[in-house]
Amino acid sequence: MSTAQALDELRAKLESSFGKAMAMMVLAAASNSLGIPTMDLSADEFHRLAKAVCDDQRVKDMWGTAGAIETADQWCRLVA
Repeated sequence: MSTAQALDELRAKLESSFGKAMAMMVLAAASNSLGIPTMDLSADEFHRLAKAVCDDQRVKDMWGTAGAIETADQWCRLVA
């Protein structure tokens, strides 16, 4: 799967849990903390972004630490 498609799946999962506005805030915070844009991501950048999103305390609070780790792993497997 392309990183663009994987990012769409990541966004959709965040939006289903947090709503569009909060999902965008979580994604922007992760992107800014890494200093990478959310467009034209390499596979490595996508993996780092997915892990950063799931390391966000709001995500851990919503999904639990184990759920966040599992979701990060699932997202990382989307992009080889």
